[in-house]
Amino acid sequence: MANFGSPAHNAAMGNLPGMMLVAGGAMCLARGVSDALDAVAEARYRRQYHDALGAASAHARELENVARVAVTLIAELEVEVAGLRTACAQRQEVIEALVGRA
Repeated sequence: MANFGSPAHNAAMGNLPGMMLVAGGAMCLARGVSDALDAVAEARYRRQYHDALGAASAHARELENVARVAVTLIAELEVEVAGLRTACAQRQEVIEALVGRA
């Protein structure tokens, strides 16, 4: 207990509440910075998620349009194939009729 009369000890004890206040403020500041960084990371993640979701939706719309065009083209080709089958059947009948005459 020899330190109680020391001027350095008295100064340190006098500054202790102020140093504790500064340390507490530094801890609050560190926590605030950490929370801010977490919020920035969360906002960045959400923005990337929404950008990816938007890109996926746009791609899905493009694929839907391609599918619609493909279905239309297939329907047109089916009509053309049906016409070609009919024409081939008629030609085969003519060929068989001609061969039957000979």
